[in-house]
Amino acid sequence: MSLENITQKIIADANDYAADVVGKAKEEAKNITEEYESHAEKEYDQIVESAYVKANDILHRANTQGMKEKRINIISTKWEYLDNAFSSAVQLMCQLPSEEQMRFIVSLIEKYQHSEAELIFNSADRDRLGNEVVEAVNSTPGGFKVKLSEQTGDFSGGVILKEEGAEANLTFDAIVASNREKLEEEVSAILFGDG
Repeated sequence: MSLENITQKIIADANDYAADVVGKAKEEAKNITEEYESHAEKEYDQIVESAYVKANDILHRANTQGMKEKRINIISTKWEYLDNAFSSAVQLMCQLPSEEQMRFIVSLIEKYQHSEAELIFNSADRDRLGNEVVEAVNSTPGGFKVKLSEQTGDFSGGVILKEEGAEANLTFDAIVASNREKLEEEVSAILFGDG
């Protein structure tokens, strides 16, 4: 066997090994993301369910008392519980360990990125997570590149993906708000009997 054939064999074996490692890494990243999303969804559901239970209890007591002014206060309290539940969901996301936050943010970027982009973090997360997220996204074979923006945003956590001509708001506040819109119809039906 010639030196050239040996070299080609080594290169081919290395390429096969690299492809196998990348495939396993992608599968593991997918599993981690699915696990995190499932965990976050369960936590979120528990918080909202607790708020529903408390609010329904308050509403029931208001109906039995029959006082219109008290009912209005009860409904207001229910919305306050819901506001607290949604705020708590954002706080829980912000309090996740850095590694979990980084994986979650990277998965969001990979899902929504369509071209070269800048990543805008809040000032604390820019220092804490920014470079790691950029490195993780840029190390994905075949993906678009990102860079860390000098600009910071005024939000609790997550990232804004700034592409040419468009921004994707992937902040935790926006993620929770988009889910809240879906749930408020159900809450309105529970509270007011409309639907």
